[in-house]
Amino acid sequence: MVEFNKLQTLLQQYVVEISFTSLKSGKQYSIPCTLRADVIPVQVNQSNSDAILLYRLDTNKWEDLRLSSIDGYKDPY
Repeated sequence: MVEFNKLQTLLQQYVVEISFTSLKSGKQYSIPCTLRADVIPVQVNQSNSDAILLYRLDTNKWEDLRLSSIDGYKDPY
């Protein structure tokens, strides 16, 4: 399973390609996401949880993902 703090730190510094399986449809997705302060519209404070709030760059919308649904992520770019 993906570690919350490690993923949050990567997202705060980089754009990260995250692969996950939708809990509703069962489909797999791969999306560019970030929490970089210079990209997101507002800052959010999150504490360690079983879900992470991230900003999708493909739709310019917030996404709340359960860590257990994340299949993996690519090296940041």
